[in-house]
Amino acid sequence: MGFNVFRTILLVVLYKYASLHKYWLAYSYASVIDLALQLGIIFELARVVLKPTRTWVRDAGKMFSLCGVAGAGVAAAIAYFINPSSPSSLESWVEKGNLFSAMLTLELFASMLFASTRLGLLGTSHVMRLGQGWAIWAIADLIAEGAYSHFGSDWRGVALDYVRTFTYFGVTIYWMITLWRPEPKRRTLSSEMQAYLDGLHVQLQSELKHVTSIEKH
Repeated sequence: MGFNVFRTILLVVLYKYASLHKYWLAYSYASVIDLALQLGIIFELARVVLKPTRTWVRDAGKMFSLCGVAGAGVAAAIAYFINPSSPSSLESWVEKGNLFSAMLTLELFASMLFASTRLGLLGTSHVMRLGQGWAIWAIADLIAEGAYSHFGSDWRGVALDYVRTFTYFGVTIYWMITLWRPEPKRRTLSSEMQAYLDGLHVQLQSELKHVTSIEKH
């Protein structure tokens, strides 16, 4: 949020007092930094959600990684082959980058929620509420960026910005309310029980591979 405030002030100053080229360079670099920050927050959310006992749930981490890599490839392919309406090559690549960022953000959140739900880790913690709210905003962001890429920024661009902005306001209010409410206490396991469950999981995986090998033969 602090970065967004700084970026907005910087872009306004450059838009008023600098050349258009410098403005677009600052906008492009700021978009890359913004994407890096978003990815960092997403992976931090996934680390907390998929590590309920301070150790990665093996299946959850693997599932999240596979879905994330596959989704990133699909998002990159769609963003690369799409034909934005902007005539300028710089604006075209900026639109491609924004569309990729929106798709990747939403896809990683979907992967995290899918992995946690499949393994029964979906809860009502503050971290999950942050992720759910951000996923709602990511949907609005993806719709806006998709419309920009297809119709151009002049096509009801102000209305699309309003939709994205008011969605963010609504999500922020949701976060304020849900973070104000006390978080449900987590049920924790002792270190001995956690070690026993980890060993049992490894043993079951080994026996499953052995049974699968016998069935193949």
